[in-house]
Amino acid sequence: MASKKEFKKDVNFLTNEILMRGMIHLEFFGEENRADIFAIINDAVAARNDYIQRINQRQTNKSKKEVRIHFRAIYDDLLQSTHSLLERIDQLDIPIK
Repeated sequence: MASKKEFKKDVNFLTNEILMRGMIHLEFFGEENRADIFAIINDAVAARNDYIQRINQRQTNKSKKEVRIHFRAIYDDLLQSTHSLLERIDQLDIPIK
């Protein structure tokens, strides 16, 4: 891991991608599934806040290996939740006739 600052930028970038995907969905498909999209956006923002809080936790009195494991767990959770939120948005797509 390069730094906490870069990690936070990655978290913000991925959260922004989810938010933009939700806004694009609203633009293309209108009011249909509006409540579901906003629920997904709220989940993304809550997850972002959780990841930033976990990144900012002090890692004093821990070995390098324990710190590395801590940040690897955050990274894995971030990728899994981003993938799951994007899948939820994709499932809401309406086929165009």
